[in-house]
Amino acid sequence: MNVVIDTEVLKSLEANKWSHGIQAEGTKLYYADPNANCIELEYPSTPLRVAYFSRVASMMGIEDEQMFYGALLWITLSTIGSPQVEKSGWKMVEKMRQGYGENRSLQTANGHFFRSDEIAELAAFLVPCFVFGWDAYVVPNGMNDFFIHISHDQYWGVVVRTRERFEALFTQLKDMNPMESPAMRGRFCR
Repeated sequence: MNVVIDTEVLKSLEANKWSHGIQAEGTKLYYADPNANCIELEYPSTPLRVAYFSRVASMMGIEDEQMFYGALLWITLSTIGSPQVEKSGWKMVEKMRQGYGENRSLQTANGHFFRSDEIAELAAFLVPCFVFGWDAYVVPNGMNDFFIHISHDQYWGVVVRTRERFEALFTQLKDMNPMESPAMRGRFCR
């Protein structure tokens, strides 16, 4: 895993825009494509559901870990609610990052590039995003027609560039009661 600052995340997204089509406006990602659409999913309500949803998000669009080509996890807001409670989440993530030799705070460097052999690590880093209600994006490598957004407003979903991928992911997520989301579409599709 490689940890980076916001400007490095944006630089990477811009350099690869030809491939994935994702646009950025500050820390807000979106698709400027008429076929783009959104799938909203219920927010996890129990610890076991948090672990399961983190795994689902890590495996989105693939059937086997061997098909994981890495991903970006960009935590764009980690200061929601009480700082006394938030500190637990910050410390958790910062201690996990120290295993990679990263000592900067989450607020200083909040982008995480995971390699193709780090799918379990991605899932582990997603857990505090759900638990503490942080805003985060997951942009998978290799599958350049969707990204995931986790919101502090207790929803999460998939922003999809093409109708074909929308149908495939909607089917893949059937057990999670997916919903087409006009509200998300208004925010993430232009």
